[in-house]
Amino acid sequence: MSTDFDQNTAWIRRAQTDMKAFVEGLASRLEGDMPGFVEVERKRDGLFAKTSHIEAITIHTDNNDYFLKQNGVHVSTVRAKTVRGVVLKHEDLPLSVWLESLVADLADLSGAMQGASNTLHDFLMG
Repeated sequence: MSTDFDQNTAWIRRAQTDMKAFVEGLASRLEGDMPGFVEVERKRDGLFAKTSHIEAITIHTDNNDYFLKQNGVHVSTVRAKTVRGVVLKHEDLPLSVWLESLVADLADLSGAMQGASNTLHDFLMG
């Protein structure tokens, strides 16, 4: 019985560490790749600490706004249908579903931007 308990607590500790690293990596990647579409809120780890941690990530796409909030080891993810700054629909989603939806909306956004870029290129070169 003790070994099962020890193994379970070890998995929980590892998942907590992995989740913090995942959120840090996601924020870093999105900020670098999507300036203007991503907002990252950081909080200092202490009054005199030089380190900080991610508290929230907001991603704006044409179809939805995506919110990830980290509170200690807990992560919550929300997708919101927003039109002209008004939230029409708000959905709490499991992280895996949230990520799948975000990837799909980013693909749509990328395709729209590529189309606009091609149109602008054709106009300038034509």
